[in-house]
Amino acid sequence: MKRAGFTLIELMVVITVIAIIAAIALPALLRSRLQTNETAAIQNLRTVLAAQTSFHSANNRFGTIAELAEDAAGTGVGHLDSTWTEGVQRQGYAFSMAQATVGFFLCYADPIEHEITGIRFFRIDPSGIVRWNAANRPADTDPEIGAPGT
Repeated sequence: MKRAGFTLIELMVVITVIAIIAAIALPALLRSRLQTNETAAIQNLRTVLAAQTSFHSANNRFGTIAELAEDAAGTGVGHLDSTWTEGVQRQGYAFSMAQATVGFFLCYADPIEHEITGIRFFRIDPSGIVRWNAANRPADTDPEIGAPGT
């Protein structure tokens, strides 16, 4: 009489195959999450640029994040939505306006946990160029997003 079921060896082979597949897939999944966070950070910086451009047109100067999110005109809408504050965290990145004057602004996007929520640090200024650095906040000489090799 034969018993129905699996032997211990068969179960171990199946578990081993599943473990190997998971080991192959997990790094790709984590890399995809980092790339998604970085893409969102770049898009958020471009949103800040659009808000700064609009704010500058109305006020002849660039504004802080608080000013960009404020509804100064009483229209019910700021240049950024009201959830934006200094240091706001979005999809693994923290955003801060390092400088906002009459003729210049500088906004940074820093990974909340470097190499866990993001690998690169980003910045944008009135030029509209997003720059990055893998170790710390980028300078105006660091590579641009979209430049060869980025």
